[in-house]
Amino acid sequence: MAIATMSLQRRLQQTVFALMLVSFVVLSLVVLYFLDSENAGTEEKNIALKHQVVEQAFNRYLSRAEGEMTFIGQDLSLNNYDLGRELDVLFSHHEVLFFGGLDFFYIEWVDGRRSMDPRARLFTTADFDAVLKVALFNRWVTVITKDNAHLLVLKTKLISAEQKNLGFLYGFISLDDNVTFASELLQSAPISAVRIYDKPSNHTLMEERKVGEDLTGNLLRSSLPLRSPVEGNLQLEILQPHPFSSNILINALPLIIVLGVILLCFYLLLLRLFRTLIFQPLENIVLNTDDGRVSYTEIESLQQQTSRQLRSMKTKEDRFMLLAESVNSAVIFCSEVAEIELINAEAQRLFPDASKARTLFDFMPISCHQAVQGALKGDVGVRFTFTLKQLGKIYQWQVYSFHNDSRFRSLLLIGQDITQEVSLQWQLEQLQPLSAATFKKADVDAVLDELAYLSVLPERIGGEAIKGWLSLILSILKNIRDDSADEAYLPIGDLLREESAGVMAVMGIEANRVFLDCSVATGRTVVPVNAHLKGLIRVLLMIVMTNNMVERRLAVRFEGTELELTATKDIGFRRLFLWIVDSLLDGLSGQKKILQNNALQINIGWKKSQISTVQPANLLSLDALLPSKEQWSADKQKTSGKSQLVAWVVNDYPHSAVVESALSRFGLQVDVYESSHRFFTRPNGFVQYDAILIGCDQDTEAQIETTQKLKFKYQRDQLPIVWLNSTYMASVDPDVFVLQGCFFDDNLHQVLQQALLLDGVTFMPSYEQEGLWVMVGGSRVTKAIWFTALEEEKRVTQWLADLSHYFMVLSHYPDAVVILLEPQANELLESVQAAFPKVRFFSLQRWPKMPDNVTFFHMNLPYTREQIIVFAHRVTQQDSDVRSNE
Repeated sequence: MAIATMSLQRRLQQTVFALMLVSFVVLSLVVLYFLDSENAGTEEKNIALKHQVVEQAFNRYLSRAEGEMTFIGQDLSLNNYDLGRELDVLFSHHEVLFFGGLDFFYIEWVDGRRSMDPRARLFTTADFDAVLKVALFNRWVTVITKDNAHLLVLKTKLISAEQKNLGFLYGFISLDDNVTFASELLQSAPISAVRIYDKPSNHTLMEERKVGEDLTGNLLRSSLPLRSPVEGNLQLEILQPHPFSSNILINALPLIIVLGVILLCFYLLLLRLFRTLIFQPLENIVLNTDDGRVSYTEIESLQQQTSRQLRSMKTKEDRFMLLAESVNSAVIFCSEVAEIELINAEAQRLFPDASKARTLFDFMPISCHQAVQGALKGDVGVRFTFTLKQLGKIYQWQVYSFHNDSRFRSLLLIGQDITQEVSLQWQLEQLQPLSAATFKKADVDAVLDELAYLSVLPERIGGEAIKGWLSLILSILKNIRDDSADEAYLPIGDLLREESAGVMAVMGIEANRVFLDCSVATGRTVVPVNAHLKGLIRVLLMIVMTNNMVERRLAVRFEGTELELTATKDIGFRRLFLWIVDSLLDGLSGQKKILQNNALQINIGWKKSQISTVQPANLLSLDALLPSKEQWSADKQKTSGKSQLVAWVVNDYPHSAVVESALSRFGLQVDVYESSHRFFTRPNGFVQYDAILIGCDQDTEAQIETTQKLKFKYQRDQLPIVWLNSTYMASVDPDVFVLQGCFFDDNLHQVLQQALLLDGVTFMPSYEQEGLWVMVGGSRVTKAIWFTALEEEKRVTQWLADLSHYFMVLSHYPDAVVILLEPQANELLESVQAAFPKVRFFSLQRWPKMPDNVTFFHMNLPYTREQIIVFAHRVTQQDSDVRSNE
């Protein structure tokens, strides 16, 4: 049992250092606590000041809104507008109306007419009669409508230049999702959240917070009455986080540094005292007390014991030297750097120059240097043999490594004279001419028989495949000759993928010719892989790919710690592969068995410590990627928690049922499409595909075209697209995932695991009974108004900046309705009409030389939901008339 050594000086240093460190931490925390307490009082004063700033920002916003009402009232009072034209003229002053404080206004004329700002219906659909009754002159009043809209309303009179009462003007400010109002309040201080509520009823009128702000921790809060021109007892509450301020650390840093320097100096002083008073006297003690000097009385007994041990060690060393000289072997001891420490007379006779050399490498042959270096690094069982020509002797050396008194690895070399044994062995080999090396040579007739077999296979094997077959055979023969112990730990699935891809690349054999049966659990099992195992997998793939059986199958599974490989074979006629398999199994300690069902079974076992399993990622654990638009929130709730959905586009890929079965085993939902055309013309309904698998055997154009269409449609290069090809692909699209090598469960699982990390592909419902509406051009505001109105009418829209890429959309919807929000080139419109005669064009703007195939529909600006709905109904009526005429 090894004795654990320790340093008293080091242990004392560590203990003192730990005490100093604890003291430093405690004192630093005390300093930070007092500074934080002082900072808390300052923060409370600051938030009280911020409360006043937010209150002033609130009143400024109301003042700006009142100024806007004053402008509107003066404009209406001093200008004699035509009846019904006052709103059009007012909206011409868009720089005031759209950038002021009012959200909308309402005019009540003295003659009973009423004019309502069209923006009012964006905030409430309630009847304004009840709202107008509570309004007050020159005093803002809070109103809660029947549809739970929170508004501030102000009432003013409209007085003409002749001081006549023209009516009343009502100004409204929305407190619900008012981004401009909330932004001014939040940024005025700045603060993290603001809330305005009615104190008697505790009803919240307005509550906003900064996007992404976390308000779950320690908060600073200020809630005081709101002093404003708003009728009622309102309360203003502001919030902001109260984290541990970095200013505290900055302020405390000089104190902490000074404290650390003081403790460090004290620590160094203690170490110096310990060294001078305790450990230095101990180091100066003379172990051998024969000179008469007296050491400290506390360790006098220890010195006497040490002297006895030294005399005992000297006696043992003399006995060991006598033993080394008495044996008939050469003995050499060397240090951790191969320096000679002891050499007996026999070794001195073999190497006369050893006394002049410093290390073993100075006098031993170069052929021995690598073995000696390996032993110094820790290799066990190192042996080497060399011949001393000048003495006519053959010596076999065995190297033993051991740890010396300094715990470094030293070497013992023992050389024995085996000249007579080697001579006798040579004589025996002369009597037995067939040596073991003969069995490692391949039979030339077996190679010729294999080539003849390949030439009569039913499938055509071209010259390139024969060249690839020969190169693979040469690589396997090289693996057989490789006797090195180099190993790398790899999952068995990765090894199958690499070797199958290599065989396909060299021979050009289709991947669908082989059925690999390797589950995900088996494929994630990590085993030690050497050259023999790689060669064995390679030769089994060649056997299966080129045999004449109906079923070409290679099954891979584990039975405990034993790997079982089962391949369908016609190996009885192929002597070359029989010899290759036997040669490779010799280096793997495996067993071969020929089964009755035309199968070759190979079993390879390892120790339990050599095998491990990489836990495969669960495809269902990845979050399903759903559309982010608010109008699809209901569909989100329906699809949440379900299995991930993938699309399998077969095209001309053979054995599609195998792929579908594997996807089902992974727990995925699968939609199978026979071709790319069926995929793009899928039935109606909302669906999101987390991954799209596109198969291909010979028709690579369909595979490439489908990928390009999806990229163009979604304006993304990185899509979760997986290519499954029967043949080896030399060059592929770098933005797609390609299944390399033969198809099997673990291979497909790995590539799907990468593809499912990307955002999915969403297909919206097409509503074919109403057709597709293609919206061209328009500003962001215009698009938002049209999108909301058409969504209520259940219209599917496709938005294009212009018609330059019309073919990608209209090829799937040849009877679409095209709404031109901006003028387009006449030549382009004529080209579209010629390519798709059933497409109808509607324009909301008139431009010079407008083509006859474009129907102009007049619509006043700004666009409203009512106008859009009327337009949609007219287009629907035209569709009905066209169908009835047909």
